[in-house]
Amino acid sequence: MTHTNTTKILMAALVTLLLNNTANAMAKKPVDSGNDGSTSTPSAPAPSTPITPEPPATTGSVLPADFDIFTEVAGPVGKLVDSFYNSYRELIPERDQTQSYKSDNVDVNLDSRYRFADRIAYAVELKMYPSKAGLGYVGSSYGMSTNENSYLETSLISHPLCTVSSSSLTKTLNSGKVPSAAVITKLNAFANKMNEYRRGAMNGDRESAVKATKLWSKLMMCMSYTESLTSADTNTSSNVASKNAPSGYRRPAGVLFYEDPYQDEASKLNIGLFQFTPTASGNVQACIREWNKLYPNNQISKTATKAEMIRVLGSAMQTFNAFCGAAKITGMFAVQVNTSKSGNTHPSNLQSNGSLKLPTDRCVSPHFAAGKSYNHFGPLQNSTGSNLNEVMSCTLKGDY
Repeated sequence: MTHTNTTKILMAALVTLLLNNTANAMAKKPVDSGNDGSTSTPSAPAPSTPITPEPPATTGSVLPADFDIFTEVAGPVGKLVDSFYNSYRELIPERDQTQSYKSDNVDVNLDSRYRFADRIAYAVELKMYPSKAGLGYVGSSYGMSTNENSYLETSLISHPLCTVSSSSLTKTLNSGKVPSAAVITKLNAFANKMNEYRRGAMNGDRESAVKATKLWSKLMMCMSYTESLTSADTNTSSNVASKNAPSGYRRPAGVLFYEDPYQDEASKLNIGLFQFTPTASGNVQACIREWNKLYPNNQISKTATKAEMIRVLGSAMQTFNAFCGAAKITGMFAVQVNTSKSGNTHPSNLQSNGSLKLPTDRCVSPHFAAGKSYNHFGPLQNSTGSNLNEVMSCTLKGDY
């Protein structure tokens, strides 16, 4: 046998092995406690031939089969972030399960997991699986189809993160929100680290897949502090809850109720880890659509009353709030990947002839104005001029 033929056979065997490893390396799937324990995870379209240095969109989960999100991520990352905010330490304490709501008890993987760190890390794990964003109802506003079935699936690791500059941020953020050069350096440090982990995970490296999950979880846990956990248990929060809560509801510890004086009445009240408005048709609508696909026997009505949404968003374990937080990130990415308008995606996704790259070959960024890429999070938009630095400093401090 010639050397050339031997090489071809070895290469073919290697490709087959990698494909089998990718297909088999699936983390535990969400188990809807109202059904037989089975639920399907949709598969993404096959990626095109890569035309950028980064691998194109993934076709499935890159998480190892023996991965335990609670011991490997929630515990160590939650303790680390709590140590940065040592006056509060809200992520690791176990919450009062007697104050849980039915939305806290939909997934048997979360049984006996009563910490905010558990719920945030598990939401991140769910969003490491590619899925279609629930954005059809607002698709036309972002240059997307109204048909969600046409979307390329996205996950927290499906596409590489774009590096940013003052010039690119001027286009993706409102002009007055561009951060300093020092903060931009931090944004790129995060993007480069995540892309490194992504490349390793796609090559079957277990440690890289776990580190990617840790880093996303760390970002979301840091953001939970900048959004709510430093003021969750103040008298103001309790007073706002008392004024707005339905009969029989009592605000659980760690759950922030806040009235934003700069919002209209429909959007004034914000609740929980990531500060969502209790209006089913409002900023949680896409999350409800995605939640209902995961948990068909434990659905949240798309026309739920304000009282019902206060109970869901203000639950003791914050399960839906955590899920919606992670879903907002992948929703942002879905806009940038599926839009047909250059203004709704990163400038790096424009080719030299002015046309957009294929959805499988685009990069994504968390740093967009709300009207450009469905961004919910003020810190990721540098809304106060300092909160982006706070959340990125926390995310890059210490391990992972």
